[in-house]
Amino acid sequence: MRFHVSHPRSSFRPPATPNEGFTLPELLISISVFSLLVMGIIFANLYGLSMFQITETTLNATDDARKTIGRMTDEIRVSNGVYIGNVQNGTNATLLDGEIQQGSSLLISNSADYIIYFVNPSDRSFRRTTSAPNSTTVMAEFVTNAVVFSAQDHLGTVLTNNQNNRVIHLNLEFYQAKRANQIAQYYKLETSVTRRVE
Repeated sequence: MRFHVSHPRSSFRPPATPNEGFTLPELLISISVFSLLVMGIIFANLYGLSMFQITETTLNATDDARKTIGRMTDEIRVSNGVYIGNVQNGTNATLLDGEIQQGSSLLISNSADYIIYFVNPSDRSFRRTTSAPNSTTVMAEFVTNAVVFSAQDHLGTVLTNNQNNRVIHLNLEFYQAKRANQIAQYYKLETSVTRRVE
């Protein structure tokens, strides 16, 4: 244990009182560091929110596309007949034997009912309608390709007839324009499905 002995000539400084504070430069530096820290946290949160919005839009589009494709493939598998065609002037015209089986619409028939998936040429939207009145729903907007459906054989060659065991191929491309806080997106859906023959 060491004892401190003060000499009369030594400069004795009394202990610091609690009333002393920061000097002006110390205060300015601490405020600057704290402000930078708070701004960094705010910008990190804003960036995280914008990334969440972009990801949420993409995930919603993917989820909607998966549901649409799943519903359409189920309807094709259990149908009595599937016919490729084109929508012109509000009517669906199916393709005949001898014509290349590519078009903008797909007619799925079940005994007395029917379902049509088609690209509306006026607003470039992909729609679904049934034999029930006022049943048209928009499945996707801003479709960029005109030929959406094709009938193929097992090797992927486009057919020219309505043979029974053909594969229906869907190639849907659509574009989502840039909106507030969201970047432009280009989507492509492609699938093949065949009817179950009983």
